[in-house]
Amino acid sequence: MKKIAIIIQNLNGGGAERTAANLSLYFSEKYEVHLIVFDGRIISYPHGGMLHDLKVYPSKSKVQKAINVIRRVIKTSALKRKYGIETTISLMEESNIVNLLSNSGDKKITSIRNFESKSSYNSFFENFVMKLVRRKSDCVVALSKGVEEDLIDNCGVPKEIVTTIYNPCDGELLREKAKKHASNASEMAEYSVSTMGRLTEQKGQWHLIRAFKKVVEKIPEAKLYIFGQGILEEKLKKLATDLDIANNVKFMGFVEAPHAYIAKSKVFAFPSLYEGLGNVLLEAMACGVACVAADCYSGPREVMAPGTKVLENLDDIECADYGILVSVGGKEHFNETDPLTKDETQLANAIVLLLSNGEKRSCYEKKSLERVKAFSPEKIMSDWERLL
Repeated sequence: MKKIAIIIQNLNGGGAERTAANLSLYFSEKYEVHLIVFDGRIISYPHGGMLHDLKVYPSKSKVQKAINVIRRVIKTSALKRKYGIETTISLMEESNIVNLLSNSGDKKITSIRNFESKSSYNSFFENFVMKLVRRKSDCVVALSKGVEEDLIDNCGVPKEIVTTIYNPCDGELLREKAKKHASNASEMAEYSVSTMGRLTEQKGQWHLIRAFKKVVEKIPEAKLYIFGQGILEEKLKKLATDLDIANNVKFMGFVEAPHAYIAKSKVFAFPSLYEGLGNVLLEAMACGVACVAADCYSGPREVMAPGTKVLENLDDIECADYGILVSVGGKEHFNETDPLTKDETQLANAIVLLLSNGEKRSCYEKKSLERVKAFSPEKIMSDWERLL
């Protein structure tokens, strides 16, 4: 029986952690699976195979981080040798480092989840990771075609070892959860717009808040619901106050069942500056919501406008097959007195269009449900099996 190891930092995070757990469940039906985590104190996802908790917890100290890498590599090498691991799959940068440095004769599959050339890593870390990926990976799995092109064109990864496998999205499960907790969202406004993601620079929520000022001018009863936590929370709240729309912008923080709220929304907005794929965009589409997304590198275009050029430079609003794309925003912009940028104006206009045009919104709601079928767990897991 083929012996497979899967490495992930923990099992309580986002798309990568869910994918690792799903892979362990899927592969454990056919193979001997060993799921290796660095920190197993919180387990949020069901998993398969044998779980190995290295108990090497994260640290903010640079020295301790380096020590942690060494400890994780030593422990992972020992597990690979002990169980005769033939193939090891790792997801996320720290997991990839440990996979590539722990040698036991196994084949190494690394997974790159973000658009590396636009990421916020310092250059030393990025160069170190990419050097390892180029030299030691037997195969590199990109989260999207845009990520794949970036790895080949900008990061020097050989074309012949790169392939794309998307994250799965279980639409049926998400809709069931949304229905189960629907009462939680009963007080949402009629003209509701939702967004979800960490409150960090990458996610670009300040563009959405600035754009929402114009939305409120057109539709005064409109409300924006922001789900997520992060280091920019206070700055974003202040921006909403300075724009005099604090009553129209609701910071929801962490919510256990956010999809109930998203499913109740008229529009889902996705203002990210860069992504790997954009899991929450898929999840919103799975809930049957009409979506507006920044045409960032990469993911939204592949999801909403399949068949078009993967890395496009959008100049104006694009009413694509499965949602509306707008220009991607720039760096942090928290000045409430500055006029809206081109991308912010497009974002506001697209949201107003969907809030005010029920026919177009209904069309995109149906299209969202149709599109997400291409990302079903069955299809994505079969892509992973073909890779093995």
